[in-house]
Amino acid sequence: MIAPMLKYETLAFHRDAEHLLAMLKHLGVVHIKKLKHDPEGHLARLKSVKLHLKQERNRFERLVPKEPLKHSSALPNFDIQLLVEYLEELKQLVKVIPRLEEEEFHVRHFGSYDAQKIAALREHGLYLHLFSTGIGKMKSEWSNKYAVEQLFETGRKCFFIVASDHPSPPGIKAQREEFPERSSVEVSHQLNDLRLRRDMLRQSLFDQQNAIREHLDRKDLEAKDQLQEVNAKDQLVHMGFGKVLMLKGWIPAKKAEVLEAALDAADYYYERTKPEPSDAPPVKLENKKLGRWFEPITGLFALPDYHELDLTPFFAPFFLLFFGFCLGDGGYGLLLFLVLLAIRKKVPPAYKGVWALALALEAVAFPVGIIAGTFFGINLFDTDVPGLIALRPIMLNADALFTAALIIGALQIFFGLILKIINQWRQFGFAYAFSPFGWMLLLTGLGWGYLGTFDLVQTILSWTGVGLIVIFSDPKGGVFTRLGKGLWDLYGITGFFGDLLSYIRLFALGLAGSILGFVVNDIALSILGSHPVAGPIFFVVMLIVGHGLNIFIATLGAFVHPMRLTFVEFYKNAGFSGGGEAYNPLKNLKTEKSS
Repeated sequence: MIAPMLKYETLAFHRDAEHLLAMLKHLGVVHIKKLKHDPEGHLARLKSVKLHLKQERNRFERLVPKEPLKHSSALPNFDIQLLVEYLEELKQLVKVIPRLEEEEFHVRHFGSYDAQKIAALREHGLYLHLFSTGIGKMKSEWSNKYAVEQLFETGRKCFFIVASDHPSPPGIKAQREEFPERSSVEVSHQLNDLRLRRDMLRQSLFDQQNAIREHLDRKDLEAKDQLQEVNAKDQLVHMGFGKVLMLKGWIPAKKAEVLEAALDAADYYYERTKPEPSDAPPVKLENKKLGRWFEPITGLFALPDYHELDLTPFFAPFFLLFFGFCLGDGGYGLLLFLVLLAIRKKVPPAYKGVWALALALEAVAFPVGIIAGTFFGINLFDTDVPGLIALRPIMLNADALFTAALIIGALQIFFGLILKIINQWRQFGFAYAFSPFGWMLLLTGLGWGYLGTFDLVQTILSWTGVGLIVIFSDPKGGVFTRLGKGLWDLYGITGFFGDLLSYIRLFALGLAGSILGFVVNDIALSILGSHPVAGPIFFVVMLIVGHGLNIFIATLGAFVHPMRLTFVEFYKNAGFSGGGEAYNPLKNLKTEKSS
């Protein structure tokens, strides 16, 4: 359900604005809705700071080593306040060192090369021209015509020089090369210095990684704190007389006494009103245990509009059942359930809700998988285990699973239409509930007639439904508007049949997972008898790897496809509009973090 909200409009003199915001920040219950969009550019600048902080964190995580570096010490005077400079320097070193390594590889063949001596020879009119050619491609005629001296071979090339009294190179058909600017000794010295500096920086990051992450968290928190504070200041509205400012905010109704006590104590004038249909209050979901576990899934799509129903507790039971159908194997559900139970004490408090949701999903997947007749790829219909034989009356074969998927789909579609009736009645009035009710009558009549015969009852239901759809398609419109819109809405009946067919995926995914499990078992059994020693080993390996991959694929599909059925078929038929803004009160983030 959605927590009831109240709107507060508070007046304060210009000089008291800072105090008002500080008080609201301390209370941490007032959501300040954005009315003006960054009139002075403060938010844009702070968002830029947050972006740079994110880049800084990403760069740190990319450059910090996973384990301490051997034969390397940290910087003796590491200053965490200079982290940005250290990261930029390290980034440049990571780029420069590979280039120097290439240069070192190139010049090491020149030995104790001195570029100044080459320059001195030029001043005396003697020029040395460097060439290279393929191994074995040196021509004797070059030596006969020019002063040629072979220097070294690199494995693919042969380097040689030609001495001449002319600054232009001779006309030899070989690759012209340039003399290095530095000797290998100079390059090696610089390369060793840079490597030492790089390793010291990386070791410093490793040694200080916990402090650095805390430092980055603190800076990120400060930026978020400033961001919400600046946004709140920007929403102060000048009333047009004197220096009086007005601030509009929203608060859950059950927190109203806390806010009013603080405003009264500080002698601020305020007005409290309930939300009007034209208002768009923030949305705070307040569901009980099962519904609360599914709230993160609701947030993946969109929060409901404040004035409509929260569909979270209504799709939760269906989602559990869909997950079990799509996983399709009782053994997989039991294994994952036991694994989740085993790690319950190691789950961080922030992820307890996700853990509880996963546990509930697997708890349902186990019995549904047994009903589907599959346990770790074993067809339970073909086993003679006494306990399983007693369960066969409740197991469903492929045909029954196919029918069950369609029945469940039809039930959820009808349930969605019931919720749409309630939704539209609450939001727009009684007259708007007749159109979805007409769809329920029409679909009931058509379905009943399809399964049996179209007698008088089915005919009355169907035509009554058509009449309600046409007459109440637009309760505020005229006769011709209603007729045109109603006929257009009737064309959408094909969408209901398409929605119903979408639920076949529940059967198909479960069946696909079961078949893959059967195949893994068959391959493993064929390996078992292939060799007296290696056979059993690879038999176990095949079972672990094969079923492990199948569990991963099946679990992924069992989570994604129920979301698709929920967000497309169910939400559409329930008349979900969405677009709600999450309740995010102004609060002291730094104090909250430290507590």
